Amino acid sequence: MRHHSHFHRGHGRRPDSGSKPRRCPQCNLYLRDGSDVCPNCLSKTRVLLRIFTRLRPYWLETVFVWVLLFISTALNLVPPYLSKPLIDKALSDSNGSETVESRLTLLAWLVACLFSSRAIGVVISILRGRTIVRISSRISHDLRNEVFARIQEHSIRFFDRRRTGDLMSRVSNDTASLERVIIEGVENIVVEILTVIGIGIVLLVMNWKLALLVALPVPFVIIASRLVWKRLMLFFRQYWAMRGKFGAAINDTLSGIRVVKAFAKEQDEINRFNAVSGRLRDGSAQAERSSVAFMPALAFAAGCGTFIIWYVGGRDVVFGKMTTGTLMAFLSYTAMFMGPLQHLTRVSELFARSMTAAQRVFEIVDTPPDVPESLNPVHMPDIVGHVEFANVFFGYDKNKTVLEDISLKAGPGEMIGLVGHSGAGKSTLINLLCRFYDPDSGSLLIDGINAKDIAQRDLRNKLGVVLQETFLFNASIAENIAFSKPDAPLEAIIAAAKTAFAHEFIMRKPFAYDTRIGERGTALSGGERQRIAIARAILHNPRILILDEATSSVDADTEQAIQSAIANLVKGRTTFAIAHRLSTLRNATRLIVLKQGRIIETGTHDELLEKQGEFYRLVQLHKQRSDINRL
Repeated sequence: MRHHSHFHRGHGRRPDSGSKPRRCPQCNLYLRDGSDVCPNCLSKTRVLLRIFTRLRPYWLETVFVWVLLFISTALNLVPPYLSKPLIDKALSDSNGSETVESRLTLLAWLVACLFSSRAIGVVISILRGRTIVRISSRISHDLRNEVFARIQEHSIRFFDRRRTGDLMSRVSNDTASLERVIIEGVENIVVEILTVIGIGIVLLVMNWKLALLVALPVPFVIIASRLVWKRLMLFFRQYWAMRGKFGAAINDTLSGIRVVKAFAKEQDEINRFNAVSGRLRDGSAQAERSSVAFMPALAFAAGCGTFIIWYVGGRDVVFGKMTTGTLMAFLSYTAMFMGPLQHLTRVSELFARSMTAAQRVFEIVDTPPDVPESLNPVHMPDIVGHVEFANVFFGYDKNKTVLEDISLKAGPGEMIGLVGHSGAGKSTLINLLCRFYDPDSGSLLIDGINAKDIAQRDLRNKLGVVLQETFLFNASIAENIAFSKPDAPLEAIIAAAKTAFAHEFIMRKPFAYDTRIGERGTALSGGERQRIAIARAILHNPRILILDEATSSVDADTEQAIQSAIANLVKGRTTFAIAHRLSTLRNATRLIVLKQGRIIETGTHDELLEKQGEFYRLVQLHKQRSDINRL
């Protein structure tokens, strides 16, 4: 499991909110919120080919399925063919030349053939079904893994534009829909196409004139299917988008359930959920109504061919031009011919559903990362820790700059304190250092090398981050501390916990280091969660340390102890610290004062107080607030 926490307390809203709507560069259509791929321009044929090329790693099983499909199709053609001698010779002696014994023998032989063909067909269907399920489940597994891995590669900006619930829906629901299309679609399409071709040939051989009459409704069926498919695609695209929003609504409410209950907003959330659920219901009903109205009409159109055969063929039987057995065999084949055509339209509905799901899945796979890995990345397993921001400009939105012309240097052993009002750009500076985003202009250098050229894994392996809003996983305390080093021995975990002054409270837990702490660490207090996060950073042993309000959730006594631990931790490391309590930055090597995205003051704590500039005013304001809080 992986989680990239990031900082948005600097500009007070989602980065892309308020930005201009984006259009597709090809068709000029507005792109859906959070989408980078235009569904109107995405080739449907290309999507289908991409689905079926997933069969390539399983080519041996696929060939086996194809062989079974051919045999199954041939066996399906046997019963109607045997019905002709069954009716004309076994059940009735149209020529009067057969004895009762010979007719009974023929009847037994024909029934045995019918039974054998059906029994063999059942065995083949079981083998075929099991093989297809095995292939489709593996493909679905591979696709889920690929989509999830691709999501992990994306930058924070990608997540800024999307809701968690929608991404969860794409990983689970959409990939499951593709599994269904492989199970049902591939099998049905191949079987039905082979059946139509085989029956078409048999009908032409039996009576080519009647065969042409059977084909009369086919053009209508094909044209109608294409028209309805386009309509269904539109409805199902809207339905799947709404389904993603539905999942996001559930995720938002459950993730923020404490806030919901704290403000007694349960009914508001129920009303919001009902509204989203209602839109999902309406979208689903609209798509289903189109499908339900189309299928009976298509069945009637396809059945018209059967009515024609009954009349024309019946006349031939009356005038002695055709035997009853031949007519019944022909009608059986005609019913089998029309059945696959109707089934193919149902498959087209399935593809209409799954095409939308495929588009949503492949959109994730095809969207390039905003912070891409260099084509020839520089591997730096041993980063020293020299950091330089050189004339950096950056904005979450292209039309709003958050950082302007930032230039600063820091080296090992230095602790840089970032100071400024909310929205000054402190957290944004940290975002760039973690390479959650890239500068719009200027450069970030690590040990003299542009961060864009350094392998992201190497860079982040040498970064240690302690956030104000600590994220802990639903695992044991030991697993959370050892998140960056899963193979760390227990002794190292305990040593890190002791340095973070967490060992004592951990040992008071029911199972000590094996105690599970619940989702997001809800079984721990805020101060306990913070100390676990500090222990995690200590065990990580980074060269560049980032402290974002690292002691904000602890009491005064614990803060003093943790400050002592941090003093030992920062030795020999490059440290960037953001603190609400300005007094905690007294020991910083240098303070950087930011205002409206610009550096306006630089110096030590005492030097900046003597200047009586912006930092001095911030300190005085902080004192006033502290005095008020003590009243």
